[in-house]
Amino acid sequence: MRVKRDRWWFSLIAMTVVAACQQAPVAPSARPTATPSPAASPLAGCPSTPAPGGPQVVVKNLPAPDDLAFGLDGRLLFSDIKAGSVSALNPDGSVQRLAAGLSEPEGIVPRGRHYGSGPILVAEQGRNRVVSIDYESHAVTPWRTFPNPSGRAGIDGIGPELSNGDIVVPDSPNGVVWRVSGDGKTATQIASGMVRPVGAAIDAAERIYVADEGGAVWVLDTARRRFATLPTPDDVLVSPEGHVFVNTLGDDAIHELDAQGHQVSVITGIQQPQGIAMDAAENVYYTEFNSGRIGRVVRSFVIDPAKVTRTAQGTFVICPVIHRAPGFKNPLVLQVGSSTKTEILQLVEPGTDSSGAIEVRSSEPSIVIDVAANVGGNSVGLGQTVSLSP
Repeated sequence: MRVKRDRWWFSLIAMTVVAACQQAPVAPSARPTATPSPAASPLAGCPSTPAPGGPQVVVKNLPAPDDLAFGLDGRLLFSDIKAGSVSALNPDGSVQRLAAGLSEPEGIVPRGRHYGSGPILVAEQGRNRVVSIDYESHAVTPWRTFPNPSGRAGIDGIGPELSNGDIVVPDSPNGVVWRVSGDGKTATQIASGMVRPVGAAIDAAERIYVADEGGAVWVLDTARRRFATLPTPDDVLVSPEGHVFVNTLGDDAIHELDAQGHQVSVITGIQQPQGIAMDAAENVYYTEFNSGRIGRVVRSFVIDPAKVTRTAQGTFVICPVIHRAPGFKNPLVLQVGSSTKTEILQLVEPGTDSSGAIEVRSSEPSIVIDVAANVGGNSVGLGQTVSLSP
């Protein structure tokens, strides 16, 4: 057993943001056609630099970051068990506190992925319960308390939300898994006989995968069966193509497994990885509890805040800032939100070594740009709100 651990300003000692830009998932939209501007000079693609290969620190000098989840607004949410807080990482790298005064907050589940926006559910290990945090008011209310006669550390990771709004809750101290109704009032046991279940995920068919610190990843379909044997699994997620990612405390790594449980790759060099999450472009984020850091591995591409220049003609030239993962050559597509107040004059698609470019005429204070790609037959992408104000 590890030492516990074990999607407003958060006061942190010497908080340093190394590189952070969490973007909202791309929403399907009609692709606008650029209207040629006879007075404009042809645009050239903006520069692009590769993303670092391997693990990269995003935030450091946190007290004890634990679990992760991407909120419905695309921001990365994280709990901190020493600070007793849940916070969000903003696109500019600042940290916004959503709730404080919690007792060892752990797992995070943003509600409403299937039926509209909702609150955030957070497991309080110190009180062995799940609380609901209102995303706007930040009010914290009890959702469900679980009995813990074992005397062991309380509930760890929770989630995910199922299509009907039910929540999967691994009951860590009691070695069972519950399916809890969306209102928190009814709990049905769906698995037992585990050592310490600490995280859960679902695939496209809503099969449930459970990380068990006893050394196993279980899958719950018609019955509980062992999916993989790994050294002290701590959290689990399933990618859109069905690959299973498991962070393991026993060997300080993140393992990628295919749908049959065979290892595809392993990410090493991570110190005690705890929470794990995947953004809308399939990049993997994780926490390093003992080091007080949040890191990521870029698997496709990431975008930093775009650069905007106002021309003498009163138009705006927008330079996206795209960083591709080493070896990622898939074509990228720029999508720009247009309206009666925004006219797209020129658009240059990103190349393998450029970030593309956009020229618009707009009276709006901001516009939304999206960068999309096809990865393994799945559409992935990241969105960004670009300010046009001085």
